[in-house]
Amino acid sequence: MILNPVIESMTESEKESQQSQLLQKLVERAYEKTSFYRKQMQNLDLTPDDIQTIHDISKLPFMNQADLSANFPYGLLTIPVSGIVRLQQTRDASSVIGFTKQDIAYQIEMLCCNLAACQITMSSMIMMDPHTLDTGSMVSLQHAAETLGATVISSSMEDELSTIKTMLDFGVTTIISTPSTLLQLADFLKQKGYSASDLPLMNILCEAHQCSSDIRKALELEFKIPVYTIYGLLEVMNLGIAGECHSQSLLHIHEDHFYAEIIDPATGALLGDFEPGELVLTTLSREAMPLIRYRTGDIALLNHQPCPCGRTSARLQLILPNI
Repeated sequence: MILNPVIESMTESEKESQQSQLLQKLVERAYEKTSFYRKQMQNLDLTPDDIQTIHDISKLPFMNQADLSANFPYGLLTIPVSGIVRLQQTRDASSVIGFTKQDIAYQIEMLCCNLAACQITMSSMIMMDPHTLDTGSMVSLQHAAETLGATVISSSMEDELSTIKTMLDFGVTTIISTPSTLLQLADFLKQKGYSASDLPLMNILCEAHQCSSDIRKALELEFKIPVYTIYGLLEVMNLGIAGECHSQSLLHIHEDHFYAEIIDPATGALLGDFEPGELVLTTLSREAMPLIRYRTGDIALLNHQPCPCGRTSARLQLILPNI
């Protein structure tokens, strides 16, 4: 299901116009409110007036994890700290990303679209493994599922037996967990003389970094149901940047909130569709702490062709090592 067809099925001209307006406002605010972006642009003899369309983004410099750490904790904020409702630290606690109430609302909106694309509906019964993601991701994901009208079961999932009992008692249709936990569950069922396909599950959701193509194949072989992935990055937005649709044809990027580029990691040269390189993200709608041309370190490729599902957003394929 396409939850928001006006946004998710925009024409290229509509998308370019929206992204250009968002980028102009973003650059103006970042230049005015932060010394980091102002110095970065001044070093290149740039002013906000030089950025008129989304294509001008290539004039702007890249930033990376080191820049986040150098401006820790509040150097990249464009609003007072009092306007921040959530701070999201990276695992090594060297950097942090701030979010306003509106930023969180945007994340919920994106996750709602992701879940709807994965066949989550009002009739879905969702079980969320609390060990799968960081706390902020779990809170936002649960909020999004409940916004769609789905039922979310709070369960500790401490052992396989209690997990299976909960799934059968409540008729769980969707489980959000790590591939390793799910494969352990499938092995446990086989040891007891059952199959994972005996469960009422209709789909599985995993975080994209955790699910290589080989792991997905293993899960789908065991459970006989679709496995969908949702992409996030702690330094940008922990979950919901992009997600798969029911056709499982790459990850749809929320282009009304993020602009994605692929570059040669060695030279910084911009690469075209289907050319693997480093993913660069710009947070077009971020209020609290915008990131402009952030080098994610993830290796990926882009596909701007429309998807069979009807969505027109650029699609992302992560290049993950098969384990």
